[in-house]
Amino acid sequence: MTSSPLWRGGGRIFPNMPDENFTQKINKKMYRAGMSSILSQLAREGRLAVVDSLKVESPKTKPLAAKFKAMNLESVMVIADEVDENLYLASRNLVNVLVVEPRYADPVSLVHYRKVLVTKAAMDQLKEMFA
Repeated sequence: MTSSPLWRGGGRIFPNMPDENFTQKINKKMYRAGMSSILSQLAREGRLAVVDSLKVESPKTKPLAAKFKAMNLESVMVIADEVDENLYLASRNLVNVLVVEPRYADPVSLVHYRKVLVTKAAMDQLKEMFA
């Protein structure tokens, strides 16, 4: 039983809605500048690595996990020019691995993961988007 909001210790008159949206609008120019500064900071810290390509022969998690373990990568974000089905299926069960296309790369994920792997074609797309 809920008590009236007028009473001491009663309910709230206008409580927060569970579907309330707390996002803030950021201008496109500010977003591009922020993304380019994050990418340059990652490069200065040595957390950004560019690879030729990242191909997986089969949609199995174990070979991809072994490949990342051989590269000493525990927490990695992979930005590939196009995410094929094998790479997506192999990576979706790994906890600290995120595979995205350049248009889906966001600032929070770039800062969150310890290492960012970018393919050459994806790096060209990122330069085109944020330059």
